[in-house]
Amino acid sequence: MDASFLASGPITWPGLLAFAAVLFGLGKAVDWGLAKLKAGTDKAVSPLTVDMAAVKIQIASQNDLLNAFKVEVARTYVTGDVITRLERRIDDMVSSVREEMRETREAMMQAFLDGRPPRR
Repeated sequence: MDASFLASGPITWPGLLAFAAVLFGLGKAVDWGLAKLKAGTDKAVSPLTVDMAAVKIQIASQNDLLNAFKVEVARTYVTGDVITRLERRIDDMVSSVREEMRETREAMMQAFLDGRPPRR
């Protein structure tokens, strides 16, 4: 049996590099093993995550119920008379804005025209 690598003597650079490579490989192997052992734990779901998902589902359900309620109220209580009054108010508002814009435009045109010297 050849045991010359166990013999005492000076440390050589190739031997030192081989030893460093063995230590580095051993460290990587331990790191890989720990990662494999830990891999199953990150997929576990915490109770807080489950509760949060349940709350989100409940909120979505409440939103659906609220929207259904709004539609039912609109069908039941919004009559043609209410819509007619709302349309009239919108028309009055648009007419008021148009009138104000017309007055503003006339005032601006008057200011521009009065401010210019007459053409010869």
